[in-house]
Amino acid sequence: MATETTTLRVYPVWIEAVVTVLREILRSPLPADTVLQQFFRKHRKMGKRDRAFVAETVYGMLRHYRRLAHAARRRADDLRFLTLLYLEVFGFGDAILDLPVRPAERGALEAAARRFREPDLPDDPAAALGILYSLPDWLVAAWLEVLPRETVEARCAALKAPAPLTVRVNTLKADRGTVQQRLLEEGFPSRPTPYSPVGLILEEKAFIFRTRAFQEGLFEVQDEGSQLISLLTEARPGQVVVDGCAGGGGKTLHLAALMEGKGRLYAFDIHEARLRELRPRTRRADVHNVRLHVLPHNRASIVRRLYGKADAVLVDAPCSGTGVLRRNPDAAWKITPERVAALVEQQRQILEAYAPLVRPGGRLVYATCSLLPAENEQQIHTFLNAHPEFTLIPAAEVLARQGIAFPHQTDAFLRVEPATHGTDGFFAAVLVQS
Repeated sequence: MATETTTLRVYPVWIEAVVTVLREILRSPLPADTVLQQFFRKHRKMGKRDRAFVAETVYGMLRHYRRLAHAARRRADDLRFLTLLYLEVFGFGDAILDLPVRPAERGALEAAARRFREPDLPDDPAAALGILYSLPDWLVAAWLEVLPRETVEARCAALKAPAPLTVRVNTLKADRGTVQQRLLEEGFPSRPTPYSPVGLILEEKAFIFRTRAFQEGLFEVQDEGSQLISLLTEARPGQVVVDGCAGGGGKTLHLAALMEGKGRLYAFDIHEARLRELRPRTRRADVHNVRLHVLPHNRASIVRRLYGKADAVLVDAPCSGTGVLRRNPDAAWKITPERVAALVEQQRQILEAYAPLVRPGGRLVYATCSLLPAENEQQIHTFLNAHPEFTLIPAAEVLARQGIAFPHQTDAFLRVEPATHGTDGFFAAVLVQS
């Protein structure tokens, strides 16, 4: 029996809301989700369907922004026209859309939709893929320098697809099977992650923060690739472990679980607001061995007191975020080669600051959510040339000791990404102090 197709009237006020949010995202340094939250707080009377329409349309347009502008030609700067073009091409759910299109623009809209579906692309490979997948030429060119075109195209396509909702089980409170059952009982079916032994992938996107399982601290939302980074430390109960760039604390909480809440775990960050967000998360997760420290940019005395004492130091360095563009599509237009160069220098300084904390025989794990060699392999080679006391060990062997078979690794580094593993893009290196 055929399903009945409904018609959804798209009101001009919805289009205006999308344009307002898009304009602010494109000119603001704030991430798209923050801008959206601010908009919805100002418009509290917007209904659930209205909010869903605005949010989904905004994120869809950000994923395809350059291709939309390319198809629009002379109207590339007209955000209202681009919004109508996006809806003409992609629609909204299964509904037939009744768009507020003026008679005079119907022909231009249909022509632009044809150009979107069958774009006229330049001969230059970076420019062609950049238009097709709405990414900057310089970023695609950087990948084409080190990877075959078909691999780069698969990466670009994967970064345009929405990311799944993945959670990490808090093993301080429950095992994976128990949490999977609890989520199912609350109406959220899931499946185990293929690599991380403590991850679950929700079958559908959902707002799970109101579930009893979450409120009881049984899980945290965390991408599977991010979970693997913490496992590379092989943190154990009773150790001294440092999370050097803790941020919101996702990996910090995972490290605490690996340590079974025993030992000393230091969470450092230069942003007080981020560490402030971590405090309620530690309480919910029943974590009591974390010591939070806000550091100035030149570090602090607490770091010097730990010189030569840490069993494991995790440096999840600030980076371009090119591995998480499927979650933050607006970031593609806010990162530049100049910004990457500045980040590379910042990463080098952070590595230099934290390396002395590692005891002889201890471990330094460097990680980014970047897909750029300058922030990853090249950064590690530079560090090793300056620090012969450290040795690079194969990340795949570290995971194998924990029962994790990890394919697609051709050298000592860990690399995961959406096209190959279904995770966000991450890089990691495991260095041992000789």
